[in-house]
Amino acid sequence: MSSIFAIDSGNSFVKWGFYKDARWLAQGKIDYKSISCLRNELNKFPMPDVIIISHVARSETRTEIRNMTSHWDSQIIWLQSSLSLCGVVNGYLNPMQLGSDRWAALIAAWGIQREACLVINVGTAVTIDALSDSGQFLGGIILPGAHLMRNSLHAETQLSSMKAGVYEDFPGDTNNAIQSGIIQCLVGAIERMHDLLSKRICYTVKNCIISGGGAPLLLPFIKFPIDMIDNLVLEGLILIAKDHLRSQKLAISKGT
Repeated sequence: MSSIFAIDSGNSFVKWGFYKDARWLAQGKIDYKSISCLRNELNKFPMPDVIIISHVARSETRTEIRNMTSHWDSQIIWLQSSLSLCGVVNGYLNPMQLGSDRWAALIAAWGIQREACLVINVGTAVTIDALSDSGQFLGGIILPGAHLMRNSLHAETQLSSMKAGVYEDFPGDTNNAIQSGIIQCLVGAIERMHDLLSKRICYTVKNCIISGGGAPLLLPFIKFPIDMIDNLVLEGLILIAKDHLRSQKLAISKGT
C-alpha cells in the first residue's frame, strides 16, 4: 500500500496528514507564521511514495514547503485545478483559475456524496460551491469569513471597542448586533445558494457538506441536512494522489 503525505497550505494555517494502509496515521495544523515547525513533523515519518500539496497562500510559504520536502526522493504533486478529475467536471470558464483547495474539497465531497450538494468551507474566507447530481462543479461564491468581517468593521468604522458578542434574533447591543450580523450574512448566503441549487436541479438538495475552523459557529443555524467533515481538502488530496498512482500503474502495465 502506497504512503501519501498531504499538505493543505491555506491563508492562515498549513494542515498536513500522513496516510498509509487506507487510513490516516497522523494529522496536524500549523500557523503559517510557524511553518518552520512543519519540518519537525515531516521528520517523524518515513519517506512517502507521494507528497501532494494544495497551496493558495503566500509565495514565501510555498518556497518554505518546497525546501522542506526536497530532501525526500518522493513524487511531488503541486495540485492545480483541471478540466476534470476523479469524476468531477470543472465548470469554471478558466478551469485552472479555481483554487486548488476548492478543487480538492469538491473532489472529496463528490467521493462522499455522489449526488448534488453544496460544498462549504468556513475559513479566513468562506466558499460555497455547488455540485450537480452528475458531478459537475456549477460554480460558487466567495465571501469574507467572520474574522475578516469583524476586522473590516474595526478598521473602517468608529466601532473601535468591539467585544465578543452572542447571536440574538433581535440584538439589543452593538457587540451582539455585530456577531448576529456576521452569522446572518454567512448563513443567509448558504441558504440562498441551497435554494438556487435546488431550483437548478429541480429537487431539494438532500444533503450538504461543511468544513473549516469556522463551521461550528454556523452549524446551529443551518436548518437543512449538512455533514461536518474535518479537513475536507486533505481528504480530496488523498483521492487525487490515489488516482494519480492508479494511472501510473495502468500506464506501466500497458507499456509492458
